[in-house]
Amino acid sequence: MVGSGLQADLDKQLRRAIDQLGRPDEARHDGIHQARKALRRSRAVLALAAPAWAAEEPAAQRATALLRRADAELRRICRGLSSLRDADALQDALLHLARDAVIGPLEAERLGEPVLALRQRRLDAALRRDPDFARRRARIARLAAALHALPWPAVAAEHAAAAHATARGRLEKARRRARRSTDPEVWHRLRRRLRRLRQQEQVLARAAPELGLRTEGLEVLATRMGLAQDHALLLAHCRRSGVFAAADRALLRRLVEPLYAEALEATAAALAASGGRRR
Repeated sequence: MVGSGLQADLDKQLRRAIDQLGRPDEARHDGIHQARKALRRSRAVLALAAPAWAAEEPAAQRATALLRRADAELRRICRGLSSLRDADALQDALLHLARDAVIGPLEAERLGEPVLALRQRRLDAALRRDPDFARRRARIARLAAALHALPWPAVAAEHAAAAHATARGRLEKARRRARRSTDPEVWHRLRRRLRRLRQQEQVLARAAPELGLRTEGLEVLATRMGLAQDHALLLAHCRRSGVFAAADRALLRRLVEPLYAEALEATAAALAASGGRRR
């Protein structure tokens, strides 16, 4: 049954988020990244189940209310970890420059020192407020218990297909806006929509393979958008003081601005090529 498959996937993702937030020492940095991915995937599963409880009956309304509260809580927990992940993403962007021979490995290491220091300061501050992330992990555990009790057998293939169609519609809307805009926020919204649809299709490939729901062109588009996002993140930090010294900000701007323009062009080409067809 589709509902049972979605329930199992949700349980797995929430357990993964709890476990990843409990990783110790240096492994905690990657644990935060993995936990946020698991939380986003959990929300994608909840969105797939939502149409099953759209009726007016009291039981369906209670299920919908719980789903909405849980989704909002998972979003808050994920956003609360975002500043901890941002420094990691900035370090990854520098490593990508070194990988592509834009800067040398020693230069990447030098530029990465203040980034790693910032990452550690943010993590230390977060752990002082929430030692071992115990409060966050407990919040996720309570949500997992409540969500497990939802009437998952009521979720049928047509409900998941309807949710998938909604996600595709949102992606198409964001895609149209991005084609007409150079605003980073518009492109970031498109990337979020793209990520949600890809996550849902991965879940449905396991829980409802008979539906055959897979949108073409998403892998290439996701890869190119990820590269553009790396460059945008670096440029954002080059336009304000804080992490990098002034001379390093000027250096990175000079190197990254043409790369960002190229990445946007490549992403635009991928946008044009991805027609949202299903097979």
